Order: sequence, then structure tokens, then C-alpha cells
Amino acid sequence: MMPRSAESTGPERPAFVERHRIHPIVFAAVSLTIVFVLYQLVAGTITFLIVGETAVTRENVDLIRWLTMAGQIVCILIPTIALARLLSVKLSDVFRWRLPSAAETVYAVIGLVMLQQVFQIFLFFQDMIPLPDVLQRILDPFKEMLEKMFQGLVRAETVGELGFVILVVAVVPAVAEEMLFRGLIQRSIERALPGLQAAILAGAVFGLYHFNPFAVVPLVGLGCYFGVLRYRSNSILIAMTAHFVNNALAAVAAYFHMESETILGAQSEGHADIGAVLIQLVLYLGLFLFVFSRYLVITSPEWRDTHGPM
Repeated sequence: MMPRSAESTGPERPAFVERHRIHPIVFAAVSLTIVFVLYQLVAGTITFLIVGETAVTRENVDLIRWLTMAGQIVCILIPTIALARLLSVKLSDVFRWRLPSAAETVYAVIGLVMLQQVFQIFLFFQDMIPLPDVLQRILDPFKEMLEKMFQGLVRAETVGELGFVILVVAVVPAVAEEMLFRGLIQRSIERALPGLQAAILAGAVFGLYHFNPFAVVPLVGLGCYFGVLRYRSNSILIAMTAHFVNNALAAVAAYFHMESETILGAQSEGHADIGAVLIQLVLYLGLFLFVFSRYLVITSPEWRDTHGPM
């Protein structure tokens, strides 16, 4: 009889994707379709049947938040883990859990905050682009509905409610969505494309997956940023951290009614000070590029070989 230790050292059986020679990008596309059907269609239908309406009100907002969180866990997180087992026999190969250094985390978060401001200014200028009246009348109600739904979900009136909102819109999405996009999808694509290309492609898919045509550029930009963070650090944790900070700041801004006060000179009433807004754009973009360049330096193999982990 072969000793148990000898049995355990034999070659591992290939994962489902490898055994059946499924192209990794095809597997990524199928995985996205499965999660889309589960979360957008199944969970969305269940939420509508339970709540009975699409509008978010103070009477139903807590129920919608609970259903949203449950949908993220049941229809995104759990299927992502199950699909990851088909991609690799080792979940650690799909979800890279390396603990990032303090310097990596600080640069990533500061870069995220600067990038947020750049995208806020982008949206400010985007809103100034004139559209044909017919198209404007079609888009305005849809845009207003999305804004009211988002504000209804993130708006908190007490500190305790703010904590619950952060759990629903920041903690759970940071884990579930990052495991899907920066874990399962990006790692699948990396089997067919170079790492940076995989990060950009997965980031673009992340932005489009949110189905918000009015913020598609910022969403794609954030997705690409999270993807590069994961690629350079070889850690999904740093992408989760940046994702959490991004969403949590939105909830905090809504709590303190600061959504429209982060861009000086962009007041909704009266004439906007375009010059002041442009100066801020250059400032925030310059700061982002400086911080991001530092992040790229400290996550380079040459830096690690010379300085070791920070």
C-alpha cells in the first residue's frame, strides 16, 4: 500500500476549465452572464415582488438595503466562489490575498481620492454639454430616477443608520464585486492576455456592468484603477480597500450633504466659475499622477528587490 504522504504528493487534478479546454475569456464571459442573470434579473425581480415598487422611500429603504445586501452575497459572492473553483483548484490562485504594505495602501487611497475629484469635475463638464431637446426630455427622467434611487439608498439621518449604509453600499460591494471582477474575471483574462491588458479589460467590464450611462466614464476609470492596483500589488485586498473608501466617502458625503460642495466654483445656482474649476482639475489630476507614479514605483519588482517589502 502506498503511504498516505506519497499519495498526497501526486499531481493535482486540473480544474474544470483546464480539463475541458475552455478559453479563459469565454469562461469569463459565461461567468459574467451567470452573475448578471442571478443579480440583475433574479434578485431584482425578487426585490420588486417583495417591495412592490421601484421608488426608494423612507418607509421601504431599510428593506431595500437588506435585500440589496442579500442579493450581493447570494447572487454575486457565492456564485463567484463557486465559479472560481472551476477556474482553479486553489482559490488562492484566483483571489490573491497578499497583505499590501502600508505605503502601497496609503498611495492607493490618496490616488483614489484625487481620482474621485477628477471624475467629479468631468461629470460637471459633461452636464454642460447641450443635447437635442427630444433626447434631453428622454434622458432627464431616467437620470433623475437613478439619482433619486442612489440618494435614497445612501442617505442616512443618524450615525447608526450611516453605519448600516456603509455596510450595505461599501463593505459588502467591496468584497463581493472585487472578488468577482478583480478576482474571478481579471484572473481569467490574465490567462489569455498580459496582466495590464487584463486589468484594463476587467475594469472596463466593471464600469459597463453598472448600467449607468451617465457615469460610465468614471465607473470605467475606477474599474481600471482598481484593476491596476490589484495587478501591481498582486493583492485583491488593496482593490477592496480602494473600492470600500470610494463607496464609503459617497455615503459620508450624503450624510453631511456635501455632494455638491467638493468642487469650488461649481455651484448649481448662478454662473459657474469655469476658470476655478479648470484650475482644480489640473491640480487634482497632477496630484493623482504624482501619487500613482509613486505607487507604480514601490510596487515594481526592481524596488522590491532593492528595498524589500515596506
